[in-house]
Amino acid sequence: MIKQRQKRKKKLRIGATIMRNDTKAKLIVILLIVGDILVFFIGSAFSQYLMAGSSGINTDNWHNIIIPLFFIMFFFFMYDLYTAQTDEVFNSAIAVFLSIIMATVSSVIIIYLFRLETVSVIIWLLRFAILELFMVSWRTFAASMIKRFGETRSCLIIENMHNTSRLARKLKYSSNYGREATYYMIDENNNEEIDVIINDKIKDYDQIFISPAISKQVTQRIMNKATLLHKQISVLADLDSVTTMHGRIYQLDDTPVIEKKILHMTRMQRFIKRSFDIVFSLVLCMLTLPIIACCAIAIHFDSEGPVIYKQERYTKNKKVFNVYKFRTMFIDAEKNGAQLATEDDPRITKVGKFLRATRLDELPQLYNILFGQMSVVGPRPERPVFADYFSENVNNYDTRYFVKAGLTGYAQVYGKYNTRVSDKILMDMIYIINYSFLLDIKIILLTAKTMFIKSATEGLDEERDSILSSAENEEKRRMETVKKLGIKGEKNENIHNNSGV
Repeated sequence: MIKQRQKRKKKLRIGATIMRNDTKAKLIVILLIVGDILVFFIGSAFSQYLMAGSSGINTDNWHNIIIPLFFIMFFFFMYDLYTAQTDEVFNSAIAVFLSIIMATVSSVIIIYLFRLETVSVIIWLLRFAILELFMVSWRTFAASMIKRFGETRSCLIIENMHNTSRLARKLKYSSNYGREATYYMIDENNNEEIDVIINDKIKDYDQIFISPAISKQVTQRIMNKATLLHKQISVLADLDSVTTMHGRIYQLDDTPVIEKKILHMTRMQRFIKRSFDIVFSLVLCMLTLPIIACCAIAIHFDSEGPVIYKQERYTKNKKVFNVYKFRTMFIDAEKNGAQLATEDDPRITKVGKFLRATRLDELPQLYNILFGQMSVVGPRPERPVFADYFSENVNNYDTRYFVKAGLTGYAQVYGKYNTRVSDKILMDMIYIINYSFLLDIKIILLTAKTMFIKSATEGLDEERDSILSSAENEEKRRMETVKKLGIKGEKNENIHNNSGV
C-alpha cells in the first residue's frame, strides 16, 4: 500500500514537472509575441513623432500599421523566432534584421500595388531604420534573457561503445540553448550495465537521446521505460523512419498497415514550383545585375582565366547538365584531376574566398533555373565523378534525383560545411516528403540568413573522407593489377582524398 502511494506521488511529480516546463515554454512564446507587438507600436509612434511632430499613431492610415506588423510577425515565424529555445544571440539579431528588411519591402509593394497611398521612400526608410533599432534591440535583449533564465533540460545520450554515431558532438555544437547533457557509452553484451541505465539512470533526466547504433531490442527497452516515466524520447532519423512516419495507416482485415508515402510531387505542385522558379530567377537576374557586374570585374583583375566557368552536374532523373558559376579557383586548380574543395583550399583565389563565403559565386545559376535545368530550392547538384561513387557507397543516394537540383536546399540551411553525406541525403528526403511552396519560401529566407553567419564546424567529414579514400585505394589496386597482368587500360579520373562538402 505504501509502495503504491509512493509510485502515485512519483507519477504526480513527473506530470507536474512536464506541465510546468510546457507552461513555461508557452509563456515565453506569449511574452515574445506581446513584446513584439508592443515594441512595434512604440517604434511606430516614435517614427510618427519624428516625421510629423505629433505623439501617438495615425490611425487614419491603418494599413501603415496592420500590413507591416503582419509581415514582421510572418517573417519572425518563418525564422523560428517564436520558440522557447532561442538561437545564438547574434543569429537571432541577424534574423530580426532581415525580417524587418523583408517586411518593409513587402509592405511598400502591397501599399503601392493596391494604391493605398502615395509611397514616400524617405518616410519608409526612416520607419525602417527606427523599427530596426527598436526590434533588434528588444529581440537581442529577449534572446539574452532566454539564454540566461530559460528552461534547462537535462539530457541523457546513450551511445554504443563499439559503434558511435557522433551524437554527443552534434548536441554539443547544437545552436539551441538549454541542454545539460550526460553521455553514456554502453556495451550491449553487458546486460547488467543496460539494466542500470534503464532502471536507475533514465528517471533522472528530462530527455533521452538514443543513438541509431543501439540495437532495436535495447532501444525498445529504453523507450518502454522512458515512456512509462513520461520522458521525452529522441531517436536519430533514418530514411526508413522518415518515409514510414508520413505514411497512410489503414486496416488490412484485423491488422493495422502503414503504407509508405510515394516520393513525388503532384502536377499542381510541379506547376507552382516551376512558375515560382521563372518569376524568381527573372526578378533576381534584373536586381542583381550590378552585383554580377562587380563580381565579374573583381574576378577579371584578381586572377587570369574566364569569369564564368561551366561544369557537368546531375539534376532530376540523373540528367547531365552544365552548371554555371563564377570562377573562384585558379585556372590550373584541377591539373591533377578532380578534387573536392576543402574549407581553406589553397586553390581558391582571394576574390573566390569572398564569393564562396557569401555564396555570390552561385548567381550565374539563376540562368540554369530560368532554362529549367535547376530549381530555386532542391538538392545541390553534385559532379558525376563523385556522385557515381556516392551512388554505390551511400545508401539511398539516388533518391535525391526525384526532383531538380537546386540553387539552395534543405541540407544547405540545416546542415553544416562538414555534414555527413548520408545526413545530407536524409535532409534531401525530408524536403521531398514535406514539400510545399511555404517550405520553399522558408528555405530561401534561411539561406539569406546563412549568408551572414559562418557555421561552426566539427572537423573533417569522416564519412566522405572514408568513401573517397576507398575510391582512391580501389583505383590504385586496379592499376597495380593491370600493371602485373600487362593489360593496357584506361586510367580512371583520379579522386583525391580531400574532405569537405
